[in-house]
Amino acid sequence: MGGMHGFGPINPSHDKPLSKTDWRARMFALELSYTQPGGFNVDWLRHVLECLPPNVYLTSEYFDRWYWRDVGVLANADWVSIEELKSGVATSLPKDVGDPLPPEAVSAMLEQGLDSRRAVAEAPAFKSGDRVRARFQSTLGATRLPRYVRGHVGVVERYHGWHVLPDANALGDERSEPLYSVGFLAEELWSDAEHSGDMVFACLWESYLERE
Repeated sequence: MGGMHGFGPINPSHDKPLSKTDWRARMFALELSYTQPGGFNVDWLRHVLECLPPNVYLTSEYFDRWYWRDVGVLANADWVSIEELKSGVATSLPKDVGDPLPPEAVSAMLEQGLDSRRAVAEAPAFKSGDRVRARFQSTLGATRLPRYVRGHVGVVERYHGWHVLPDANALGDERSEPLYSVGFLAEELWSDAEHSGDMVFACLWESYLERE
């Protein structure tokens, strides 16, 4: 969760999928309804989520955090007022907003996803087989550098080309960097790893890495 471990196993309920009457399904639908016409990028949404106070983030369920994140996003964009949030009654409509995503387009959008690939600007700094260390850095808000790999040494397994850097894109800077798949031995990450030969692979941007 948020690049941290130690929160116990995830136990999905396969016999009770989200239904139309489930508030979690409504929360998911609400998110789709405003992200498409509003132009809020996924990295900004992650940034706002990771900026929640720790006592809220760590004690809330998954869709509870979505709710608090959406409150912050919509209030910050002046789409809703504090009074509307308190009362639950809309008294105005946002300006300069397109139409909500029609229901028939939802499946296609979810299947297509977002393409973060960008044109290659220059040669990558690393190649397959290079030993690299994940930087021990912590940023305010969202980052795609998991905590459990920071400061640890791995090997570049694959170069994926240039992709938008989420940390910067969350703040409106759509710059790109080389992206790599880096393999870490489980025993490098955790001293009590059950199987020493197990590997963990993480997709990491170039600025997350330094040569070992």
